[in-house]
Amino acid sequence: MKNALRYLLSAALLAPLLTGCGSKNEADETAADATTTTETTTAEVPAETMPTETTPAETATPSSDATFDLTKVPVSTANLGRFPYVSGPKGYKFPNPSDSAYYEFDRSYVYDGKQLVPVEGKVLRRQYRVIDDNKKTSELMQQRNYENLIKSLGGVQVSSAELPREAIEKVGNDTYKKYAGNISSGEQVDTYLIRQKDKEVWIQIQPGDTYMDVVVTERAAMPQQVSTIPADELKKN
Repeated sequence: MKNALRYLLSAALLAPLLTGCGSKNEADETAADATTTTETTTAEVPAETMPTETTPAETATPSSDATFDLTKVPVSTANLGRFPYVSGPKGYKFPNPSDSAYYEFDRSYVYDGKQLVPVEGKVLRRQYRVIDDNKKTSELMQQRNYENLIKSLGGVQVSSAELPREAIEKVGNDTYKKYAGNISSGEQVDTYLIRQKDKEVWIQIQPGDTYMDVVVTERAAMPQQVSTIPADELKKN
C-alpha cells in the first residue's frame, strides 16, 4: 500500500515536467516548420515578377522612314537678294511664257531623299532651254554651279538622287503632276534648302544638257484675298 502511494505521488510530481518538455518540443517543431515554409515560399517566387531594368538597347530608335530634320540645318544670314534667288545657267533661257510659272501661293513636293514632302508658299517653276545647241552645258557643270551658289548662301544639299516612281505613287500621280512642274520620276533631282530666321527656301534642280528645270519654293502662309461684301456695297449693286 505504501509503495502504491509513493508511486502515485512520484507520478503527480513528474507530470508537469513531462508536459513542459512536450510543449517545448512541439514549439520547436512548429518554429522549424514555419522556417521551412518561409524558405520554400521565397524560393517559389517566379523570376518574371521581379522588376527589370531598361537597357539602352531597348530604347526606341527613330524610324528609317522619318523625313528630313529641318532643325539640323544651320541658319543662314546671307543676303539672298530677291525671289527666286537663283538664275538659270548661262546660255539658257525660257523661250515661251508657258515655260515659266509664278504663284504667290501654291504647293510643291520636294524630294528629301526618302519621300516627297509638301511645301506651301511662294512658288516659281521654270524650264530653261539651251540657246545654241553647239554650246550646251553638261549636267555635271549645272549641278556644281548651283551647289556652289547655294552653299555660298548658307544653304545645304538635302538630297541628290534619282526621283523614284514609288515616291510619286505614294503622293498620287495626279496630285504630283499638278504641283511638280516638269520635274519627273526616273531622273536626277538635286534638292537644296536655305534656312534663315524668317525664311525657308527650297530649291530643286533637274539638270539636262538641252532642257533643265528649276523649282523654287519659299514657305509662307496663304494671303487671304477673299472677304465678305459690306452692306453698302450690296446696295450700290
